[in-house]
Amino acid sequence: MYDLLLKVGAPALITLAVICMITSGTEFNGTTYILGERAAEVIVPINASELNLTLSENVGNMTLFDENGKSVPFNSSYEFWQGDYTYSLNFTRHVTGRLTYNLTLLQSQQFILPIRDSKPVRIILPKGFTTGDRSLGIARPLPDSISASDAGSVLTWNNTTSIMYIEVDYYRKSAPQALTLIFSILALAGLALLIEYYFSIRKLREQRIVEEDELNCRTR
Repeated sequence: MYDLLLKVGAPALITLAVICMITSGTEFNGTTYILGERAAEVIVPINASELNLTLSENVGNMTLFDENGKSVPFNSSYEFWQGDYTYSLNFTRHVTGRLTYNLTLLQSQQFILPIRDSKPVRIILPKGFTTGDRSLGIARPLPDSISASDAGSVLTWNNTTSIMYIEVDYYRKSAPQALTLIFSILALAGLALLIEYYFSIRKLREQRIVEEDELNCRTR
């Protein structure tokens, strides 16, 4: 039961932390993507009575909240064209708040985001993960800022005008130490093989010398 509460409660706490970030003094006027194991929760700031969204998958879990955190009903429809879903959302009134929905993560520890407008983008990695090591994974293009929060590592692109897509490869924070340990073990194994090779060659040379001496003694 305790494990179940942890599994259910962790995403909610992360979302709450992000909402606090959005509603804090340093308001982020862009789309936030909170990465999980199999899905990404998306938070879009709203200040309108309608919204058009173009997504790469069919999303059926959209929820609209006003500035007080209350759910707001809305009408939605979509058109599918050339692999994209274009959603038309009509709210019952002008809403200042946020729209949330989930996207499926196709690959583990990799997130690729096509940029369809010039709004700022913020990506929050799963807790315990990071990016930036070229041998393990980096963010392309480089984000304008990288910071740490209770929700996880936060990557922010303030200007996406000239960006076609964002790709983030991330890894566990313990991965560099594990990689260093693996390289150390491989280096020790290589050294052991070199030492074994050296002694094998030396033994063969000594054996050859002994055989040559015995052969010389017989021919005298």
